[in-house]
Parts: sequence; structure tokens; C-alpha cells
Amino acid sequence: MNKLLVIIASLLITVITCEAQEFRAGPLAGIGFSQVDGDAFAGYQKIGLNIGGFVSRSIAKDWDLQLDIAYIQKGSKVTPDVEKGKYDEYEIDLHYINFPLVARYQYKQFSFEGGLAIAVLFADDEIQNGQSIKGNDGVPPFQTIEYSTVFGVNYHFSERLWVNARMLYSLNRIRIPYNGEIPIYDPKPHWLSRKPGQYNNNIVFSMYYAI
Repeated sequence: MNKLLVIIASLLITVITCEAQEFRAGPLAGIGFSQVDGDAFAGYQKIGLNIGGFVSRSIAKDWDLQLDIAYIQKGSKVTPDVEKGKYDEYEIDLHYINFPLVARYQYKQFSFEGGLAIAVLFADDEIQNGQSIKGNDGVPPFQTIEYSTVFGVNYHFSERLWVNARMLYSLNRIRIPYNGEIPIYDPKPHWLSRKPGQYNNNIVFSMYYAI
């Protein structure tokens, strides 16, 4: 993890030490809607924060690179629905420091982006029917590092202010399969024909302001 932080810090320093006219920086804030592919539930029902800052640098006409450093909440959540006969209460609660690096192409008031993100997990919990099951026998831990793809679109109100819609999806498993007694875990192989396990699936909406 130390090597990872050194790499990220080096990237950030490289960007922000450019001449002032070549970069922009500022805060970002938004909300995310999350699910975990590989549990027994579907739907982006887990709502979390996405708060941090960004730096960007122009690399060509209509093209720039942007690096975010943000706290983001991910996971999965299911609440009981008695009318539908569903009594399960379950939550995966994951807290990351996220470092998305994207290339962005601007066309008029829109811009389109793609890239990769590295996220460092610093807190987590798993709750079933109001009780934490983290650390229970046979319950595998979550991976400390997550790598994910990033695709998004931006609408620019001005050069300083824009909104972003972004999808992030894990490249690596956030947790290996569990074949024990907990019914909320789905042990089937992943639908992308990758290794069985659990993967973060997130849609995030944020606002950016360049100072």
C-alpha cells in the first residue's frame, strides 16, 4: 500500500506543479448508488457520499486528464418489505479513498471520459438482520485494494462549474466466494465469466467546481 500511495502522490505533484494556465483544481461533492454483484440481491439501493477534490490538466485541444481524490461509500443494502413477503435485512458497508484517473474529451457543453480508478478500503462492515457478521467464522474479509473501470459524461454550465455522471465497476474481486450457511451470498460464477466472487457496481453523480 505504501508504494501505491507514493505513486498516487507523485502523479498529483506532477499535475499541480505545472504552470497555472495548464491545470485546474477544486472541490467535488456528490452521491453514489451502489450494489454488489455476487450477493443474492439486485438494485442500486445503497446510497453513499462522494466527497473530495480534483486536479486536471489540458493535454491537447479538447482533451484533458483529471485525477480525483475522494472519500466514497460503496456496498449493498436490502430492507424488509412485509407487503411483498420479503423479510431480509442486509447491508454491506464499505468506505474507500478513491483515486480515479480519466481522460476527457469535450464537445461543446458536454465532455466524455474514460479511465481507471484505484480505491483503498479503510473501513467496512457487514450486517444481517441488525447484527454485524464481520469476522464471523467462515466469512471472508474484503480486499484492501480495488481496481475499477470508469466511464462518464459531464455537462458544463461554465468553465468552472459542471456536473458529472459516472459508472465504476470492479476489475478485481472485492471478496472471494463464500459457500457457508449465510443465505444472502450468491456463490454462482460472475456474469462476466470472471472468477466467482463479489464485485462493486456503482453509479455516481457529482458536482465539480474549479477554483
